Amino acid sequence: MKNLLIKIAAVVCAYLLCLPVHAKEQPQTSLADRRKAEHYYLEAVIHQNMDDMASYYSLVKRAYELDPTNKRYGYDLGYCLTVTSKSNSVINHGLNLMKTYTDAHPEEYYENYIFAAICLHLGKVDMATEVWETLVSKFPEKIQCYPMLANCYVQKKELKKAIDVYDKLEKAEGMSEAISVKKISYYLALNDTTAAINEGKRLYDAAPLNVSNNMLMGNIYMQLQNTDSAMVFFNKAQEIDPDNGYVNLSKASIYTALGDSLSYEKEITAAIVNKNIDVPTKIDVLTSYIRQNIADNDSSARVDNMFKIIIEQHPHETEFRKLYYSYLAFSKKYSEAAEQLNFALDIDPTDIENWKRLMWLYIYLDKPEKTIETGEKALSYNPEEYSILQISAVAYNRMKEYEKALILYQEILDKDKDYNVVNKAEIYSGMAEIYYNLKQEEKAFEYYDMALELSPNDYLTMNNYAYFLCLSGKDLEKAKELSEIAVEADPENVSSLDTYAWICFTMQDYKTALEYMDKIFEVGEESEFSTDVYEHYGDILFMNGRPDEALEAWKKALEMNPESEMLKKKVKNKTYFYE
Repeated sequence: MKNLLIKIAAVVCAYLLCLPVHAKEQPQTSLADRRKAEHYYLEAVIHQNMDDMASYYSLVKRAYELDPTNKRYGYDLGYCLTVTSKSNSVINHGLNLMKTYTDAHPEEYYENYIFAAICLHLGKVDMATEVWETLVSKFPEKIQCYPMLANCYVQKKELKKAIDVYDKLEKAEGMSEAISVKKISYYLALNDTTAAINEGKRLYDAAPLNVSNNMLMGNIYMQLQNTDSAMVFFNKAQEIDPDNGYVNLSKASIYTALGDSLSYEKEITAAIVNKNIDVPTKIDVLTSYIRQNIADNDSSARVDNMFKIIIEQHPHETEFRKLYYSYLAFSKKYSEAAEQLNFALDIDPTDIENWKRLMWLYIYLDKPEKTIETGEKALSYNPEEYSILQISAVAYNRMKEYEKALILYQEILDKDKDYNVVNKAEIYSGMAEIYYNLKQEEKAFEYYDMALELSPNDYLTMNNYAYFLCLSGKDLEKAKELSEIAVEADPENVSSLDTYAWICFTMQDYKTALEYMDKIFEVGEESEFSTDVYEHYGDILFMNGRPDEALEAWKKALEMNPESEMLKKKVKNKTYFYE
């Protein structure tokens, strides 16, 4: 049986119910039925050779039904069932049909090989192992069987047996790096360090000037935490091939283990800028490097320089641009991050995720017009991507063009009936904010309730809902309850803490309000403190009998929002006012 292709699935189902699931004693087949069966089987082989696998299956099944005593027909039918069915009972029936034949014909290599491979694929490791053992014994010259048997032993965690199989394969094929590497990994898993080292040395001694052999020895010693011996071999590999960036990576790992940051920096930089290292490896290494240095404010110049070199080497590789964007955005360098995304989109304008990232960056940069312009470009490449409209709606809201924002939100709801519930909840929440800004409070609260019904753990929506309830002076208890949940979910969120403090202030619990405002300045960063935060802080300080500190907070708020008449009034009169 040659090259059986898995093209039968559409036909199999029509016949499954007709098959006997349990083996029964078969009556003697008549001569006429045997001849008919033989005819069908020959026709089946013809269709098989024509890659007409549906007809092949149908004809084999008819042959087997006419002559179920013919194990050959059973084998072929069993194969069809095992590779097409999703029913465990049918698959097992197919395996039994195949096994009946292979048990009777252990000398037929190809049929046994196929059966063993199917068993292994289906997770029948014990059954597969038994067949591979037989094949290796009967056909020692068939070297392709050895790795299959070794794989079975590995899955059964019989690593010593796997090693023995590879030893036999080496005798047939000769020593190879691939085999040695596998054996070493098994020795290390067995904690047989001596055998692992000896196996590595055997390969090394055969070619001591081979870079891979030196790297292999170095890696063995690294796993054994013998950094001195590992470095000897890595240095030797570097002497042989000074431009091998992978050696730099290996040495960097040693310096990391030794805590030698300067040497690590030198080696990792040499590796990342090495032209001979493949792009996926560079991205992985660079990502790890950034994570290690992200907390070090002094590392930004080094990281920026590294990206500059890499981008010069790979100007059309968008993955580096995206990685650089992520680093810059994390560092709150939004303008520079936007520049990298624009470069990436020049290379690949179909990347919808990059368009969305860029739009959000313009939101953070307080450039809503740019957000909308970018969204229009994005839609020209992805006209059905309704999330673009959602971000544009946020931008219109920022521009106080509320009606345009509502139109976009409604367009999304009308067009995208399959929108998942979380995003639909986000849309309701966005619409709620707009209705509040339009002084339609009751409608706003209705939409907030709809949003939370769809996404009850949306703490941002809870916080916004609570704040607007507080500002409206309606249902302060509900506002407090929602705010408490949001704060508990994220106790270091500046916005949530500010909302809760302001609700407490509104309820005249000035002491608790001050406690939560103080938390903001303990856990938050100055860049997170809005005009509202400083004004609220001043109001709360004043009501806690600390007018001088209140005045300083109001002054800070006025610096950020010099057009606020209320703040001007508070600063001028050095006292609290309310609208």
